Order: sequence, then structure tokens, then C-alpha cells
Amino acid sequence: MVKPDKKVVVVIPIHEVNPSELELISFQQCFKILGKYTIKIIAPEGLDLINYRNVIQDFEVVFIDPVWQSSIEKYNKLKLSQFFYRLFDDYQFLLTYELDAFVFKDELLHWCNKEYDYIGSPWFVGYDNPSNDFLGVGNSGFSLRNIKAMQRAIKKVYLEEAAYYSFSRKNKILFKLFTYFNHLIIFFGENHTIQRSSHRNEDAFISQIIVKQVRDFKIASIAEAIPFGFEVNPKYLFQINKNILPMGCHAWWRYDFEFWKPFIEDFGYKIPIANDK
Repeated sequence: MVKPDKKVVVVIPIHEVNPSELELISFQQCFKILGKYTIKIIAPEGLDLINYRNVIQDFEVVFIDPVWQSSIEKYNKLKLSQFFYRLFDDYQFLLTYELDAFVFKDELLHWCNKEYDYIGSPWFVGYDNPSNDFLGVGNSGFSLRNIKAMQRAIKKVYLEEAAYYSFSRKNKILFKLFTYFNHLIIFFGENHTIQRSSHRNEDAFISQIIVKQVRDFKIASIAEAIPFGFEVNPKYLFQINKNILPMGCHAWWRYDFEFWKPFIEDFGYKIPIANDK
């Protein structure tokens, strides 16, 4: 049985010295609502955190090699690495809380107890220009995942790149040996077929590749994802959810800022007149 204080860790990735006012609002809100849980900041080595400490004086930081947060591609590869999940091996679940997320209420243990391997805000056909037709469950900016399940899934996924297909056509026996040794490497270390593959957003990788290749991976249904979190189409989701806010949201100033603004201000924050992000 998992100890209560090891059930879940909240992880806030940061990489900028000068966060915006809106990002600092999201940062403060995480500690205000989820402060009773372990919250860990993940940041590149050497980053000056003074602007974050001006609003939250005491927090724990896990410093990592700056290369992991040097680009969007590298950051997505980080969240598909064994290295990332080993940092939080002592916990059962991990809540990713990026600095454009906002949490409205503490339902964290409720969602952990659902025992999903992954849950994030639902996506719509059209993505950034959404229709009202659901595409699936994906967004990871505010998402909850089972750490061990993610580690197992990363080991099981095997991406055969074009070079491997070419190699196999030339010599089937050598290709089988090549694949066998690759699987051994993946089992004991990083999955280089993921790390070296063409760039994919980590949440799309989970919802479109892991779910297909790892049959026992449990991702939440759309119906369950709605009360967990909103991203695109928040007005429509709010209507579906009977005008009840979810536990949290992602990209609140990117998708329908005017919808979110009064809800954010209800917590006492003064929203800048100009949206600076």
C-alpha cells in the first residue's frame, strides 16, 4: 500500500528567468490549492529562480541538464524518457502542472483513486480551431499519470524507422538480431527509438501511439476527462459539465481568455489589462 505522502507528486516545469504576470498567477495558484501535496519544480541547472521566490518563498527544485528544456522537441522527449520518471520513482502518480495551467479545486486524490494510467483534457477535431466533435483525451499541460505505467509503456513501444525497414528487406536474420538487441537496450535503458524519432508532442504520442501499442494502458474516457480538465473549447465543455468548473485547466489565456478571466479573478488575482502571453 502506498503511503499517503507518496501517492502523488505535483511537478511544475519551468525554464524562463522572467515569467509573465499570468504565469506567476498560475504558479501561486498551484501552491494555494495543492500545497498540502509534494510540489517539485523541475528546472535547468543554473536557472535564477528569484522571480519565482518573490511570490512563493519556499519550494523544492529538481535541477536537470538544460538540454532537456532547450526546445519544445527536447522537452517532449524529456516526458517520454525513463530519466524523467526515475526522478519521481518514490511516487505512484504525477500531476504535470505547466505554467499556463490553473487549478480550481483539490480533487487530486479523487482522480488518483480512479487508477488511470493517464488523464488529460479532451481534444476536439480541428485542435486549435476546434469543432464540437471530440477527438480523444490528450493534453498534458495539466495531466495526471501513473509513473510505473508510463515507465512500462516507454519500454514496450518500439518505433521502426525507415532505415530499419530498408535493413530488414536486405537481411531478415540480421534484422531480427538487430531488433532483439534493441529491445534489450530499451528494457535496461532509454528507448532510443523514441528519443531519436521524428518530433511528436508527448501528449499526442501517448494518445495515438502508446494507447495503440500498449494494450493494457488505461487512458481516461472523454466523459471522465471533462470534469478533470478543460483546454480548447472551454465554454462548450463548461456547458457539457453542467456549468461546473473542472479540477483545472490548461492554456487559460490562449483559449478563450475572456471566459476564464472572471473565474481566475474570483480567487483574488488582478489580471493585467493587456494579455501579455
